[in-house]
Amino acid sequence: MELTFPYQLERVKEGVLAQADALTRVAGIYADALQHGGLVHVYANGHSRVTVEEMVVRMGALTGFHAILNTGLSNFTDVVGANGVRLNQAIEKVEGLGDLLLNEVDFGPHDTLLVVSATGTTAAAVDMALAFIRRYPDHPLIVLCSAEQSRSAPPKHSSGKNLHDVAGEARQGILLDNCMPYGDLTVTIEGQTGTYQVCPLSSIGALTIVQSLNELTMRELDNRGVRHYVLQNMHLHDTVDSYDLWVRDQRRRYARALNNPAPPTAGQSDQSET
Repeated sequence: MELTFPYQLERVKEGVLAQADALTRVAGIYADALQHGGLVHVYANGHSRVTVEEMVVRMGALTGFHAILNTGLSNFTDVVGANGVRLNQAIEKVEGLGDLLLNEVDFGPHDTLLVVSATGTTAAAVDMALAFIRRYPDHPLIVLCSAEQSRSAPPKHSSGKNLHDVAGEARQGILLDNCMPYGDLTVTIEGQTGTYQVCPLSSIGALTIVQSLNELTMRELDNRGVRHYVLQNMHLHDTVDSYDLWVRDQRRRYARALNNPAPPTAGQSDQSET
């Protein structure tokens, strides 16, 4: 039998390396947030949840990443029943949830938001990005999605915008491409029982972007002389102290996200220290 999917990884490699300048810029934005005790807030819905998990609790993960994951928007694994995928997909189309989610988070003056969507067209992700740039117009907005599909597919949000549109409108908006082709499925099997399209690439591309940013952000912090906490492999040797310090640093940062003593006023960016 023929195996062709691994060759698709070349598309990801070439696509990520082609974004080196944008990745370096984003790493600088992340480093600014982390250096000042702040956070990189990360929103996703649907299967893009796995991208967030790669940043927030994972060996090699840096402290300072805060997940904004709503259960109804990001837990699709029940498939059927009271928490079935059809209900989840209906929730994804409800506009106004971006504002409600942002009501639950205090953004510090150096914080940033990353919005992740495989396609760049999901209404919930667009809604979140739009709500963020309304509230924090001077804060950086990073979007990670398929540049090809976001630019080509019809919008699902009533604003008539996809994620690449919102990133283009933001004062500090950056689009990162997950290297996914239009439609995501990368292998076509012409079989005796029918034609089948399989093997999505979006998650692999997004995870490659995430780990590339982890590397570049840590290099940037080190170049600035800033020591930082990185979660080690707790299954090897004695990493208890490292693990405890990592969690404690997360706790300090998360406390600000829940109750920042001096958050920027919505619609006005306060660049002073908190």
